[in-house]
Amino acid sequence: MSKDYKILQIGIDNWAHHYEIPENMDWYYFCPNSPLALRKMMEMEGITSFQAILIEDGQYLADLLPFVHHIEPYTLLYSQDFQTTDLGILDCLKKRCAQTVDFSDPQELLNDLSTSLFGGGYGDKLFPSSIQIHPNFTGAISYQGFDYVSLEGDFGQDFSQLAYWSYNVIVQQKLPIELWLEYEKQGNCDFRLLIRKIWSGSVDDFFEEIIVSENDLEKALFMDSLDGDYFLSISVEARGHGTIKLGNLHKRWSRKQFGKFVLGGNILHDSKRDEINYFFHPGDFKPPLAVYFAGFRPAEGFEGYFIMKNLGCPFILFSDPRLEGGAFYMGTDELEGKVKETIDYYLDYLGFERHDLILSGLSMGTFPSLYYGATFEPYAIIVGKPLVNLGTIANRGRLASPRVFPTSFDVLKHQTGGVSLNHMLKLDQRFWKVFKQANFSKTTFGLSYMKDEDMDPQAYEQLVSYLCNTGAKILSKGTAGRHNDDTDTNVAWFIHFYRMVLENGFGREKE
Repeated sequence: MSKDYKILQIGIDNWAHHYEIPENMDWYYFCPNSPLALRKMMEMEGITSFQAILIEDGQYLADLLPFVHHIEPYTLLYSQDFQTTDLGILDCLKKRCAQTVDFSDPQELLNDLSTSLFGGGYGDKLFPSSIQIHPNFTGAISYQGFDYVSLEGDFGQDFSQLAYWSYNVIVQQKLPIELWLEYEKQGNCDFRLLIRKIWSGSVDDFFEEIIVSENDLEKALFMDSLDGDYFLSISVEARGHGTIKLGNLHKRWSRKQFGKFVLGGNILHDSKRDEINYFFHPGDFKPPLAVYFAGFRPAEGFEGYFIMKNLGCPFILFSDPRLEGGAFYMGTDELEGKVKETIDYYLDYLGFERHDLILSGLSMGTFPSLYYGATFEPYAIIVGKPLVNLGTIANRGRLASPRVFPTSFDVLKHQTGGVSLNHMLKLDQRFWKVFKQANFSKTTFGLSYMKDEDMDPQAYEQLVSYLCNTGAKILSKGTAGRHNDDTDTNVAWFIHFYRMVLENGFGREKE
């Protein structure tokens, strides 16, 4: 019977003779210098790729050169101590985004892989609204939507319970998770988390208690899987006097050292603990680099993978896990700077220039495509259902379009610190001030918009009115309906514009 993961090892010693191979692994071992035997085995068993390839001694990487196109990105694992000047091997490592790992404890590495190679990826969060305040706290309490709950006052001289989450966090068997808490602190106060582990099926008996300090929170908290499902009961203890703001508590399936959400995935953080996720896929290593910003998404992880992979070119996926389903990829100069640095890094990694870049997104993802597009002045910007006036969206949410996108109020507060009309105007201008400083004379815009847009009704007309005087090339198509109507047709035109740009600008014909 075929097992979950096919693992290939090339080396002098077969690990299966010395270590316990996890039961969910199909183990394939080959001696060095036997690529022909490996090819025949793959053909006979119909294997097109492995979930992981282990090369303890880097000199044997040469055996994989005939199979480069069968190696999925981030699945090739080689020793962190290996160095070489062989251009063929270096090219293979780079184009397959090979990962360096520590081979000093093979059994631990095998165990880590056995719980990290699962398909898909998932994350969600406990919102501030699920935080209950201890009745003995007499200070000021203020719930700020999906952003945070603020607790200000005297917390006592010694650590005592201040708050707790109403819902427990489940850790499933053989599926470890990571926790990340958004918080801010002011004044002369300290806090810590008290985490109790409770077996599934038990009412209140806990088998382990963990105290998590603020220093421990500098990294994501890892909760390993055990022999059965269990729950985490999490509370906050504090002391001193000041203000503590507790935001979302993120919980994600963990891939340990092999990536975030997916193999090779990563997370950008700033000093305020805001996050933006990203994943790079090398594609065929030929221009362009296509960047896709995910839309509003309460579930955490990445979207658009198969759409972008089918294009064939290298791509980056970004997602915004803040608030209810995203904060439009804006933030501190530090966070926005890291988004730009990530795009620049992979342009350099691929050997591309900025005219080899496409920025794209749908709905919420249109804002960063246009906003960061002003910095990069790329070859093309392709968006579906464009949104640019975030302050206007919040303003319309009061009377003109109530309940259409209530998260806009959280975005307004998170990005400006206030909710007044002036804050709304300021947020609108934050986009236009940046956008109008760019030179788009060599940029093609693909705009797929809704004719009855009810979130940002003027966005399309404002964009076209401005761009028509810049020398930019504009491709557009309108679809009848409001913002959340007929997404299929809108996405179809989004992909159509992509195909046009790839064919006309980069000679990539539709496969």
